[in-house]
Amino acid sequence: MVSPDSASFWDDKYLNNQAGWDMRTTTPVFEDLLHEQRFLKPGRILITGCGKGYDAILAAKMGYDVYAVDFSVEAIKFAKGLADKENVRVNFIQEDIFKLDLIYKDYFDYVYDYVTYCAVLPERRKEFVEITAGFLKPGGILIALLFPVEERKGGPPYAVDVNEFYELISPHLELKFSSRRIKSIKPRMGREVLQIYLKKETGKINADKS
Repeated sequence: MVSPDSASFWDDKYLNNQAGWDMRTTTPVFEDLLHEQRFLKPGRILITGCGKGYDAILAAKMGYDVYAVDFSVEAIKFAKGLADKENVRVNFIQEDIFKLDLIYKDYFDYVYDYVTYCAVLPERRKEFVEITAGFLKPGGILIALLFPVEERKGGPPYAVDVNEFYELISPHLELKFSSRRIKSIKPRMGREVLQIYLKKETGKINADKS
């Protein structure tokens, strides 16, 4: 059996129409964050597990310097074609995200993660969050849209425990906001949590939970 640690695993999902995570449109929660500008203003953003590029293209249209990475050759091929069609510039990267930590260390103002943490083998989650935090500049922001927040066996997607995620990321980043009151698509309502983290600097940040 092919491991989720290989690009061919994800290519097969796209080629066989088994990419259940692909909503074929932008993510409503991310759209809201971009439009509200409460936590985000145009800057350099990394989108992990970008898939077919819908969110990356939206951010580029709104003035962000977008880097978007995905393991799948098929996903990046589609995303590049869509960006060309929409006439926007996105720096698409087809690569294993675990190999990018040295190239892009302390490089981004923002990192946006949705359905990537849940796709990583559970035994590599600690490594993943360390790398993710390392991509951010001091004062940079992580947008973590956690899914599926539920008890489930197997994967990917593997079940996400919000407390476990917090424990893994908190040595590197500080929680600024956490909420379940978000505009999830209907099949994912009640199964997602939005969290915003700030890269640690001097001083304490109080978490706004709702």
